[in-house]
Amino acid sequence: MSRALIGRIATACGALVAAGVVVLSGSSGLASHTEAAPSVRTAAQHETETPVNVSAPAPQKYVALGSSYAAGPGGIESLSNRCLRSPDNYPNQVATALGMSLVDATCSGSTSDNILDRPQRFTPNPQIDAVTPETSLVTITTGGNDVGYIQRLIAMSCRNVAPEVAKEVAARTCNLGHPIPAEPGPERYAAVEQKMIATVFAVRQRAPQARILLVDYPPAVVLGGPTCAKLPLSPSEIEATIRVFDGLAMVTAAAAQISGAELITASSAGADHTVCSTDPWLRGFETPVPYHPNSAGKAAVAAMIVNAVR
Repeated sequence: MSRALIGRIATACGALVAAGVVVLSGSSGLASHTEAAPSVRTAAQHETETPVNVSAPAPQKYVALGSSYAAGPGGIESLSNRCLRSPDNYPNQVATALGMSLVDATCSGSTSDNILDRPQRFTPNPQIDAVTPETSLVTITTGGNDVGYIQRLIAMSCRNVAPEVAKEVAARTCNLGHPIPAEPGPERYAAVEQKMIATVFAVRQRAPQARILLVDYPPAVVLGGPTCAKLPLSPSEIEATIRVFDGLAMVTAAAAQISGAELITASSAGADHTVCSTDPWLRGFETPVPYHPNSAGKAAVAAMIVNAVR
């Protein structure tokens, strides 16, 4: 090989080295170079891929059971709302505050039997059927209709006001002319207590992990409390009303203790918020539904439940 040819080869190799290309003998150098290209392309593809979205967990299920003090009547009755549930009742407010999915089975006029095993005439199933294994929270407000608490209050008020007032406030009840229900005896309170205990056990059987709260009633009047025209009761009728209310609160507390449910005592918290107080939680004998929670009362009971659950 001539010196001139050797010089030209050396010059070419130097140019390749300067360009950053490594030349290896045989075919192995080509193989290594061609295998590196796909890995570069794959990395580029990963950079352009859209990240996988992780779905947020579904809201926990909350089931509300109970009578009108939970349903919160105040709206207009319709075929689709025969239970008179209001959109601002305490179950709705609790569900919103806790970010839970609400199944509102409450129904005005219901008794403990309607919760546990006997549907009302316009409901297909007893309320307890709303409780399922995935239920996380259950509230129960019941007993008032079992002992005729509100029925007695309204009937006594009907008798003590002018006919035109009675017709305006509670025509359906006042026009019936039925006698005032007798004050309940010990056996009726005992029956309510047993029904409450049975309801808690039934909930626990259906939803073993659920937190169960018994929520009692705020009072319309307390001993020594203020009176006013919105509470048209005689002194003896006030005393009887307090006796019935206290009896209901006592059996609710006993049922909570025996069954292991938590107790929300609107009965004591509402003592300063009776019908004739400066900040009532209940309407008096007035429209739209006498002696039931007003907006302040619904919000107050909801706040008590939310504070207990958090």
